[in-house]
Amino acid sequence: MTMTFRPTEDQGDLQQLVASIVAGQTNDESVAAIDATAGAWDEGLHEALVASGVVEAVVGEHDEPGLGMAGLYLALLEAGRAPARVPLASTAVAGLVLARAGHPAAARIAAGEVTVAISTGDPLHALRVVGDRLEGTLGIVYAAQHVSHLLLADEGGALHLVAADHEGVELRPAGLGVDGATGRVSVPLTELDVIPGVTLADVLPRLRTALAALATGAAAEAVRRTADYVSHRVQFGQPLSTKQGVAIRAADAHIDTESMRLATMRAAVAIDEEQPDAAQAATEAAWWVTTAGVRAVHAAQHLHGGMGADVDNHIHRYFVLVRDIAIALGAADALLAEIGDAVVAGKGVLR
Repeated sequence: MTMTFRPTEDQGDLQQLVASIVAGQTNDESVAAIDATAGAWDEGLHEALVASGVVEAVVGEHDEPGLGMAGLYLALLEAGRAPARVPLASTAVAGLVLARAGHPAAARIAAGEVTVAISTGDPLHALRVVGDRLEGTLGIVYAAQHVSHLLLADEGGALHLVAADHEGVELRPAGLGVDGATGRVSVPLTELDVIPGVTLADVLPRLRTALAALATGAAAEAVRRTADYVSHRVQFGQPLSTKQGVAIRAADAHIDTESMRLATMRAAVAIDEEQPDAAQAATEAAWWVTTAGVRAVHAAQHLHGGMGADVDNHIHRYFVLVRDIAIALGAADALLAEIGDAVVAGKGVLR
């Protein structure tokens, strides 16, 4: 994908493949059924995506590079529209980073044998090497309840791979949504798989971009559904969409999702091309989710009126998903401060 914002033929084929798998494997009723079970995720959908070669296409195989972040961006757009409860974003990012390091676990990820959630740490939570152990608390780790392994970054940026059910790894629901988990880690270094050649700097921009892509797909679908709803919902003899206040708010939500889409696409391409401002582009994409994304799904739910507050209506799941992702990405002001610090230090670009 070049900055003409048009996918290559292979990337377009991947997007269509994911769209067809998601459409064939999920619907509102199946997502609601999974939603009804705490900690559940759509294992069947993830298996179908793996079996169809989606993860392998992104990560690559042997010495052949895959479609990278641009391919993953397009795949996650379609997954977000469901909204699919699968750990595709973090698993594929881990696969890309481990492939970059030449680590054998990348092949196991591509084959569907390993699923991964990623802890990058935050100002309030950090993992430290204390003596011969990795110890500390975990912030909110997206999809951590659904995976076989965790990729952990310590405070120095080193990466460690460990089984999610390893003794000394404690995970519990974060209590804020449906997909976040938090907990503690206390594991001997000898029982961790340290990943050489890559660091947090390789993981963080990719994870931010992947989660932003998932949120963008969800927000865009929420706005599409809202446009359909207000076009058919009649009050006082006229569709809601004819009311100026409704039309303007729906239009603003659409503009928000388009801003997210372009920012996230730009970040994915910048990472693949190893552009010098790729990390900043990823932070900008994350910032758009935490501001515009939350604003868009809030508008979508609000414009459904009382139906938006009914848990039998699917629209609330888009709100919850995007809020979950925004929380995992961190506070909007902190992301903006990070961008500002980079610009002031001369390492960032003022757009």
